[in-house]
Amino acid sequence: MRRIIVFLKYPEPGRVKTRLAAAVGIEAAARLARHFAEETLAAVRQLGLPVEICFAPAEREAEVRAWLGQSGTYAPQHGADLGERMRNAFIEAFRQGAERVVLVGTDAPDRPVEFLSEALARLADHDAVLGPALDGGYHLIAMRRAGFTPAAFAGIAWSTPRVLAQTIEALRRAGRLTHVLPPWRDIDDRAGLDAYMERHPRVAGLLRDDGTFVRGEPCRMKA
Repeated sequence: MRRIIVFLKYPEPGRVKTRLAAAVGIEAAARLARHFAEETLAAVRQLGLPVEICFAPAEREAEVRAWLGQSGTYAPQHGADLGERMRNAFIEAFRQGAERVVLVGTDAPDRPVEFLSEALARLADHDAVLGPALDGGYHLIAMRRAGFTPAAFAGIAWSTPRVLAQTIEALRRAGRLTHVLPPWRDIDDRAGLDAYMERHPRVAGLLRDDGTFVRGEPCRMKA
């Protein structure tokens, strides 16, 4: 009846966290992407609900399974853009019998797990729930089967500060009742990483060439 979908990319250097890579280098950015995904999965699994790992690119399924384990459900993302990929993931979850679905990315790895619990609870009397990111996007979107709104994923200016506002407006036009969670900062650039590392200084070790953790080491980013 309830399902969590985690959207992630296989952490191949040069193909993930490209904005962040401009500050820290492609190898460190890939290590960070791997860490963000692992932290996200560890958090959502605390709920004890079915978790689907929706990954990209599709041809990396073997590597994704080897990385994250053979247990659980895996499905490739499919669609021309992010909106289509998310819409299709919701459609498939509802087709399989889910009534309430929460979809999260991995760019906000330390979002409180209570946000997911609240999203599922709010779907009892709301059609959709959004978790705003501080950059104008969102890090979480949840919908119930009866209120599913494909229009929320169409005509959105993805990767811009208008994403959240446009999604809320699409839901409003469709007559959907939407709950908005407290905002949380995602990690797309150097400023986001700096804020994350203030809360989790041990992660500074991922910026070292050997990938080791150094507790409390300050972030020394490449120019």
